Amino acid sequence: MRRMKYLFAVFLLLAAPALADSRTTVVVLFDGFSPFMMEGVVTPNFDRLAREGVSSRHLVPVFPTLSMVNHTSFATGCWPAHHGIVSNEFLDPTLGAYGTKMDRADAAWRTGCETFWQAAKRQGVSTAAFNIVGRWSSKTGPTADVINEEVPWSQHDSDDTIIAKAVAALNGGTRLVTLYFDYPDSVAHGDGVHGDKTKAVVAKADAVVGKLIAALQALPAARKPTLIIGADHGMTKVEKVINLGKLRAQHHFEADVAYGSGSAMLYLKPGQDKAAILAALKTYSDVFETYEKGHFPSYAHIGTSARVGDILLITRPPYDFEGPEIMKEADAKAEENVSGPVVYEPQNKWFNSKHGFKPDVEAMHAIFYAWGPGIAKGKVLPRVEMIDVAPTVLKLMGLKPGLGSDGKAVKLGR
Repeated sequence: MRRMKYLFAVFLLLAAPALADSRTTVVVLFDGFSPFMMEGVVTPNFDRLAREGVSSRHLVPVFPTLSMVNHTSFATGCWPAHHGIVSNEFLDPTLGAYGTKMDRADAAWRTGCETFWQAAKRQGVSTAAFNIVGRWSSKTGPTADVINEEVPWSQHDSDDTIIAKAVAALNGGTRLVTLYFDYPDSVAHGDGVHGDKTKAVVAKADAVVGKLIAALQALPAARKPTLIIGADHGMTKVEKVINLGKLRAQHHFEADVAYGSGSAMLYLKPGQDKAAILAALKTYSDVFETYEKGHFPSYAHIGTSARVGDILLITRPPYDFEGPEIMKEADAKAEENVSGPVVYEPQNKWFNSKHGFKPDVEAMHAIFYAWGPGIAKGKVLPRVEMIDVAPTVLKLMGLKPGLGSDGKAVKLGR
């Protein structure tokens, strides 16, 4: 009997989840932050993180290299096929169009997986999330213990307010704080990767990092203050437009389009001749690649659900997919009757840098930093996958991976 009790006790110990350690972690997601943007900018705080921690110039986004897709993969460790956010815009047969209203931040759009802060909360860790998508759900409410209200981005809290809320959460004992800032992307689209305004927001980001380092260093050493920083994608210069509205008109087919700059999905209307449309699209093989649903390239982990278009188009820099509804306001060649060439250089360079291209386009890669106790000093990682960030955060905190996670924890020690 005693032996049976002993074996039962051992079983319970083995079956129990690992105890979380005392680490307090701040995770920051910047938007559209290519390492190339740091060239010519004084960044003492990023430099410190690289010197005292782990860094990489190659945080590799999932395809398509767009914000909402990669915000969700960053937070969940899942491929788009599993979390359900397959582009910045897509059609769902039940819910309708995603990305057209103030719904992108709503976790209810996910079809699977959980964020790292949800996984941490489920395992007993106190959490806070500010500005990042997925911090609330229209079905179940907040996904972290503390969040800021979801409002139109033009009304969002200032950086100082967000940092103050983060510091208050840390000082109140919260052990996992997640933050999002919408730059450099919000500036670099118009100013370019190396523009003066872009350089200014890179310096601004460095100042944010400095404030967070100071807040973490003010905590007791026993809390093992740790900082993880990433970005959803890089950016690159584009010069020529592929106007899909004109393409549809000139080849006489009907389809809804989900635009993604470097990629696009076509949802064919009923009665369309798919074979003929594919044949017409493939005549542009010198400009973009054409794939039928079910035959996507191996790097496109978007699945084949009803949210995915019938046809996937993928281009490369310096080309950019747009439509007449956008271009007619910026370019005299883009008339409403969609006449003129399908591929051309716009007269008005109203845009400068874009993303959405293949993950192997180096300009799509983003920054990554990890800093804190137990993290190697001066270590440079040649590559970090976007889906590996979430399991890395959880492992650092002594926690199990999130439900459905596809990624694996990155080795941050020596």
